[in-house]
Amino acid sequence: MPTLIVFLIDLLLTAVAVESAGILDRQVFGHPDSTLGFIGATITAYGATFTAALGAYLTGLSSNSLLLQPKQVIARTGLVAAGTTLAALVVAYFVWYQPIGRISLGLMGAMTFVFMSSWRLLYGRFIAKGPRLGMAVLGTGPVERRFALRLNGIRHTRFEVRGFFAGGELPQSQAELDESKAVVLGVPVPDDVAEPPVLGNLDEAVALCQREGLGHVVVVGVSGLGDEQIRAMSRLQAAGIRVHTAGAVWMNVALQVPIDLVDVRWVLNTFEQLDRPVVLAGKRLIDLGVAALGLLAFLPMMAVLWPLQKILDPGPFFYSQDRVGAAGAVFRVHKVRTMRVAEREEQRWAAANDDRTTALGRLLRRTRIDEFPQFWNVLRGEMSLVGPRPEQPKIVEQLEREIPFFAYRHLVKPGITGWAQIHQGYAASVDESAVKLSYDLYYVGRLSILMDLDIMLRTAFVMVARIGSR
Repeated sequence: MPTLIVFLIDLLLTAVAVESAGILDRQVFGHPDSTLGFIGATITAYGATFTAALGAYLTGLSSNSLLLQPKQVIARTGLVAAGTTLAALVVAYFVWYQPIGRISLGLMGAMTFVFMSSWRLLYGRFIAKGPRLGMAVLGTGPVERRFALRLNGIRHTRFEVRGFFAGGELPQSQAELDESKAVVLGVPVPDDVAEPPVLGNLDEAVALCQREGLGHVVVVGVSGLGDEQIRAMSRLQAAGIRVHTAGAVWMNVALQVPIDLVDVRWVLNTFEQLDRPVVLAGKRLIDLGVAALGLLAFLPMMAVLWPLQKILDPGPFFYSQDRVGAAGAVFRVHKVRTMRVAEREEQRWAAANDDRTTALGRLLRRTRIDEFPQFWNVLRGEMSLVGPRPEQPKIVEQLEREIPFFAYRHLVKPGITGWAQIHQGYAASVDESAVKLSYDLYYVGRLSILMDLDIMLRTAFVMVARIGSR
């Protein structure tokens, strides 16, 4: 379900919960009307309602995959309901300087929890048990089979691969190449997922789709398609059957680019129109405004941290290191030093509980304060607020050799935060970097102002919650 629709449903249900709490407090418990007055009560209700909808969004309750985890739904909805109650209390006391009844607050929190969790649990059950849109895959090779198993292993998607059409697979040489670059994209296939059957031959595809009620067909590779496959795809489209690439389907389902299921032609077509001057101009304006505010906010922090670091771990306060940016250009990124001086120039993978990190450095990383000097890189135009995280040159050389399409992340400026950071976090190996790249390329292909704002909001929530940092 689209995030906007989920947000609107939450707004509506929370508004009903807030209003119902007030009515029950008066009619059932016999308490008098609030002393807030009409305007005060209205603003308080708006504050609570918006807090609930925004809290659900920030805690991931708009994600279809989370809806299949009832315990997580209940736990996170409880957190949102508590935040809603607190928001109403804060607005009433600290904006209007008027009390609000404890019964009313309790009812508001309880009804918000019941309404928001109930519709999610019901919708989650529909996703798990409801009908799916059947699709077939052109080809029976290892790449096609891997795509089918991986897609059918995702429980929250509306698509399901029902079978294969023989004769549409990639040429053997291309299939072997794709197998050699196969990576794990963080999507384990459950043990109970069976491989779909072969429905028939490619020349029977239209009749078989009509017989099986399949309205969608997927083609995995596009570079190696021959005349037979192209004619079959034309007949399918002429019959009203939609033909998709595996890359496009996976991007919509998993919010990643499946780098082991796409080929060069697909990647070129996806990233050929990245010259969006209006979007890039708006992105630059946001970068300048937020970076300036970020540096101003960092000044008082630096006044405290500088002498503290001199006492605990003498050495330079700032740390600069070469990183690879847009178009492969190397620049110096700036951070607050979090490692011991003797090891700061070593280029190797970082890790959880890194032995090079100081005690103060662990605190700075956990709160992301060590990233604040990068606002200077943003002002200089070397980085953006949102984008793929810049890597060290030696690591980039290694990853470009071992991971296909890695260089495409340099089509945009690197960022302080990014789509990969909010979905995966730090990558400390080649395999983890491949997963991270799949998210980075999704961002590059879908770059927009709204997506940047989404990522910044989620990042701010992570910072406040003090989670997800190494």
